Amino acid sequence: MSKKKLAGITVGCIIVIIVIVAIATHTPTYTLSVSVNPSGAGSVSPSGGKYESGEQVILTASPASGYTFDYWWGSASGISPTITIIMDGDHNVTANFIAQYDLTIDSTAGGNVSAPGEGLFPDYDAGTVVDLVAEAEEGYHFINWTGDVSAIADVYDAESTITMNGDYSITADFVPVYDLTISSSAGGSVTTPGEGTFTHDAGTVVDLAARAEEGYDFVNWTGDVGTIANVNSRWTTITMDSDKSITANFEPEPPPTPEVEYKITGTASKVFVTLSNATGGTEQFDNVHVPHTYTFEKYTGWFLYVSAQNLGESGSVTVTIYLNGAVVATSTSSGAYVIATASYSRL
Repeated sequence: MSKKKLAGITVGCIIVIIVIVAIATHTPTYTLSVSVNPSGAGSVSPSGGKYESGEQVILTASPASGYTFDYWWGSASGISPTITIIMDGDHNVTANFIAQYDLTIDSTAGGNVSAPGEGLFPDYDAGTVVDLVAEAEEGYHFINWTGDVSAIADVYDAESTITMNGDYSITADFVPVYDLTISSSAGGSVTTPGEGTFTHDAGTVVDLAARAEEGYDFVNWTGDVGTIANVNSRWTTITMDSDKSITANFEPEPPPTPEVEYKITGTASKVFVTLSNATGGTEQFDNVHVPHTYTFEKYTGWFLYVSAQNLGESGSVTVTIYLNGAVVATSTSSGAYVIATASYSRL
């Protein structure tokens, strides 16, 4: 074999060996894709790229203001903001962040918030349910929570919760409580709200109703009556702005006004009538036709005198006085120009 041909064979073998070695020593590369959820909530360093097989990549998640790191998802897991990815293939990694919110708590005079306390409580994770407990001082009553109360479970409950879906500022409101003491005199009772001592929040308007027993009348309300709407009405209201003590007063009904009536009867045709009372008042009526009746609707006097004189030369005259339909006096006279008299006295 010629030296020239041998040299060509040697060069070819060397080239093949170099190609085989190059192939055998080639290291593959993989892609690391990194994303953030929600967008803008933070960042990851490094932000991804291409890495050789077996390379270890340290990822660090950093939250933006108002957020905190939550967990890794995808080709990685865990809650530590720093993890290591071994590049043994293509990987997709997502860093999840969660919003954080501040809770500011205050109270009005008359109480305090014992849980979680009062002041600024920062960095609650979104969705956190925070227990709220308001405690009233002696002489006060919790009314409600005010402010950013849309996420409070029950604004009228001193022990409630608030779900942190934003920055919130809330206040526990308290009001003074006052005692209303109610009694009644003989002859009746207070049916609304009843009798005894009742506790009410400041500003409460309390209905009052008093009922008289048979034979009695309601008179008025006495005591701390400055805020009673109408002290002379048995149906009224009182506004609670301090401790109050009131009494419903009753008195016996006055005796009924007697119905007094007189009648003049007989066979006489006409009479001359004279009426007299205890104070000396006198009324006279001429040519009164017989029979004649007169009723006093309200006779308040205690004495009545009635006389009837026959104006004819014959006939009889009878005078009768009735009290509530019953005869209390009667007199009859007969003959010319005679006079019949009758009188009534309540003494």
